[in-house]
Amino acid sequence: MAERRVVVFLSHADAGALRLAGSCALAAAALGDRVDVYLFGPAVPALVAAHGEEPDEPGGLLHRAREAGTCRLVACSASVVEQKVALDAAERALDAVVGWPTIIEWSRGVVDRFFF
Repeated sequence: MAERRVVVFLSHADAGALRLAGSCALAAAALGDRVDVYLFGPAVPALVAAHGEEPDEPGGLLHRAREAGTCRLVACSASVVEQKVALDAAERALDAVVGWPTIIEWSRGVVDRFFF
C-alpha cells in the first residue's frame, strides 16, 4: 500500500484554527498517515510559543501530534522573518524552516489537504 499523506496549511493563530488543525493532525497521525503541517503568518509565532504548552491547549495539540512521530511542523521561512520569530527558537520548537520551493515540492501530489 502506498504511504498515506495529509497536508495541513495553517495561517491563522486563533484558538479555533489551532484546535481544528491540531485535531486534524492528531486524527491523521492516529490513522497512521504521514502529516505535514505548514505554518504561515501569525501561526508561526503561535506554534513556537506553544512549544512545551499543555497538550490540550490549542497550540499544544499540534505539538502532541508531532510527538506521535508521523507529524512534522514546518514553518515558512518568509513568515519566520516577517513575524520576527527568532530562528533558533523556531528550530527548537519545529521540525524545519523552509522556503516556498521546498513547501511546494514536499506537498506535491498530496490529495488530502486541509486549510485553517
